[in-house]
Amino acid sequence: MADRADIILRYSGGANAGHTVVIEDETFKFHLIPSGIVHPSKKAILGIGMVIDPKTLFEELELLAKKGIAWEGRVFLADRAHLVLPRYKDLDRRMDRQRLKPLGTTGRGIGVTYALKANRQGIRVADIFDNLIWQDLQHEDKKFLEPFREKIRKMTIDVSLLLKKNRGKNILFEGAQGSLLDLDFGTYPFVSSGVSSAAGAAIGGGIGPTEIDKVIGVFKAYSTRVGSGPFPSEFTPERDSNLEETIREIGREYGVTTGRPRRCGYLDLVGLKYSCRTNSIDALILTHLDVYDGMEKIKVCTAYEIDGERIEEFPASIETLNKAQPVLESFKGWMKSIKECKSFGELPSEARDYIRFIEEFTETPADVISVGYNRKETIVRKDPWTLS
Repeated sequence: MADRADIILRYSGGANAGHTVVIEDETFKFHLIPSGIVHPSKKAILGIGMVIDPKTLFEELELLAKKGIAWEGRVFLADRAHLVLPRYKDLDRRMDRQRLKPLGTTGRGIGVTYALKANRQGIRVADIFDNLIWQDLQHEDKKFLEPFREKIRKMTIDVSLLLKKNRGKNILFEGAQGSLLDLDFGTYPFVSSGVSSAAGAAIGGGIGPTEIDKVIGVFKAYSTRVGSGPFPSEFTPERDSNLEETIREIGREYGVTTGRPRRCGYLDLVGLKYSCRTNSIDALILTHLDVYDGMEKIKVCTAYEIDGERIEEFPASIETLNKAQPVLESFKGWMKSIKECKSFGELPSEARDYIRFIEEFTETPADVISVGYNRKETIVRKDPWTLS
């Protein structure tokens, strides 16, 4: 999608997010920079809602340069974005260890930075050029920031103003983390500290919600989760034998940031439908469908059973979610590779049935279907840039 965009703006999160981009034989792993930077001439913006670790940012930019991607004059930082300092990371790890129930934080200082922002004690990009604020910073903070200060100055912009000047162009807002990790809509407190829902795009871009033309949700043919927290559709050895390990290996389900193996489970349609509603999703992109190529039977979670009661809506209570057992519906597998399929009609009938069921359940069309790891192995049923 970024190839058709003039500007790609990452609107939330920090270096706790990991995005893997594969272009032919080249693999890029991004933590802060919008994925669209791999396309020449595109502007990539780290938005207002992000929390930025300068050390990680410039290490990532250096790796890009080594791979032959010129980024200078193309990567910009929002002047109102907050900065992550080294002491925040130490505090982040210490706080998580002291919790009665650790959250499984990445230890990147993200939660601490957002907390200080809300407590009006944070440091924004613009603040490091304010002499009065700079003088009041702790010595260790100034020592850390000093090598980056002038580099950051050259990259700092007023994002809201830039977007106003580029009104009418294609602007792609890139999120971080899943919808169910959103601070308000997610499985609180087992969530990230930023706004990972679609509403964060307006905040991160310095625009109003009516400026957003289309919302696209990206999901896998199964569900995953990293770290602690409720996961009603998670595979269990007792019920599913070694299915989790099988899916994890085929799908390469290891965290980009932490390297931790992701927890895997059946596609949770209750959670997906909830996400479609709370994000006003217009269209879906279904990925990793090919992971099911060799399976005789595929199951999806269509409801929860909690204390003998069938629940069809996603509950707010963590206790309730922890009790939830998935109500599963089975589908016949297609038992063949779908990597060569170029259109929806070329997919095996079993795969088409699976996709249609998801669309009907969520009341949302799956406009793009990924049938392989390579970016060319993608079926586009409707151009994502077409307004609904």
